[in-house]
Amino acid sequence: MKTTQLSVNPEKLINNLRFSFTQSTTVLGELMQNARRAGARFISFEYSEDARTLTVFDDGCGIACLKTLLTVAESGWDVEVIEREHPFGLGFLSAIFACDAISVDSKGGRFSVDTAELLAFQPIVIESADWQGITRLTLTQFKPEADQIESQLRRLARGFPIEVRFNGASLDRPRSVNSTLPFIETELGDLYLYGLSQGEDWLRQSEYFHLYLQGLPVYHSHHERDPGHVIHLDSSRFFARLPDRDKLIDEAQVIAEVKNVLQREARQRLEAIKTELSTEAFVLGYDTLKTYRCLDLLNDVPLLPKQVLAIIQDYPIKEGCSSVNLAVVSQPVSRSDVENGLVKVADLDDLDEVGALRWMFAWRRDYRIFRPGLDAGHWLCSYLVDLNGPEVTLDIVNESHRAYFAGQWVSGQAVFCEQYRLTLNGESVDIDNDAVYDEDQDRFIVPSRETFGLVVCQASSYYDEWDTFMESAKEADEWDFHNFVVANTTDKPADALQRLLPKFGSCPALFSRTFQIVLGNSGDVVTVAEM
Repeated sequence: MKTTQLSVNPEKLINNLRFSFTQSTTVLGELMQNARRAGARFISFEYSEDARTLTVFDDGCGIACLKTLLTVAESGWDVEVIEREHPFGLGFLSAIFACDAISVDSKGGRFSVDTAELLAFQPIVIESADWQGITRLTLTQFKPEADQIESQLRRLARGFPIEVRFNGASLDRPRSVNSTLPFIETELGDLYLYGLSQGEDWLRQSEYFHLYLQGLPVYHSHHERDPGHVIHLDSSRFFARLPDRDKLIDEAQVIAEVKNVLQREARQRLEAIKTELSTEAFVLGYDTLKTYRCLDLLNDVPLLPKQVLAIIQDYPIKEGCSSVNLAVVSQPVSRSDVENGLVKVADLDDLDEVGALRWMFAWRRDYRIFRPGLDAGHWLCSYLVDLNGPEVTLDIVNESHRAYFAGQWVSGQAVFCEQYRLTLNGESVDIDNDAVYDEDQDRFIVPSRETFGLVVCQASSYYDEWDTFMESAKEADEWDFHNFVVANTTDKPADALQRLLPKFGSCPALFSRTFQIVLGNSGDVVTVAEM
């Protein structure tokens, strides 16, 4: 019987590890981590573009044994650091792979060597040195470009707890735990609630959050420059992926926990804010409450946020002809106004879905339109008037005649009358000055005082099959319908004819001439004679 066991080809393993690092700038974060773990107050990066040399130094406790530095998977840190942060012992490899030559000068001595010799397992001479309290690494023929180095350092420094310098300038660290941000302790680690911290403007809100582990970024829910919550994860609970540490292990599970904690902490803060503010001030935070899924905090507030109500600002038409039919109310509405019927609030779907009759009714009855966005338990739900489901009836009063309108885009029968009546939920409204399009009967109802042609925009949005807005067709139909109405309602036949005649500007031979036109019983031209 033969036996065998797991073995390692050290040279091939080490050389293949170069492909495990995501990017050549990984070394920057590793060096920053080493300085922080060594208790440094700062780490400085100096880059000479001409020589392509990166010099890194810090004032930490130094490297006591350089042999440990050159031992893969041996971190050399004390027990406390190992238990708290789980160093991999691979950081120095990222430095070796990022340059052609490297030198180290620290507490345990100094050496300088070509990286090819290191990777070939050649013996390295470590010289003794009179250490002055500054650990220095020099990476010659550093592979990343200058702009890559600066960009990455600025990114890594944002949440780092110790000062980071690049070419003599201290980099901004706006998200570090020792910045001015008011962090609070949670089971996740240190948390900063964007906009909800004491003294901040709670009307600012963000769904974004940024996660840092051991001072370096490991997750951004959106672009990392976006404002948002900041969480410095507890390194004894959360772990990053080997070797780059730029991604979390069990990321989906961690993100779910982060969202739960953010939701809980945001709710607690919003509950406190509710007790501190007046009703008028609290409803101004509707968008913040919506962002953090805390709209139920409005359920007992006797004032409606402006964002949930709208008015029909003008003659209602299909959305393609206008930006919107609705405008946000200018002032919040009180519960007493709704309960006493001074303000009526309706649940009404888009005109394209429910038709123009219901919208004309709501407009002329001065309903406020509910824009969904409150909790299901809100008091307003008991007072909403349903204008979608119940039947709407249309009664024509004193019809005079009917005529057929043929436009460029829309056509249909027009019913001319004194007025029409819309009835819905037992309420009625009489309209004598605005036409309406009856979608069920495919007809236009034109009352006696109608003077515009905008009703064609209730029949069509004037968008073609390629979603192109046909503005010229819309304008032509509006003008033609207007002339059509005048022609059908004027007391003077000559005025009607003049309205219906086309323009003759393209026919100079007709200019300044007089014609007699004879029409038949169906409106067809029988004869045209020059006088």
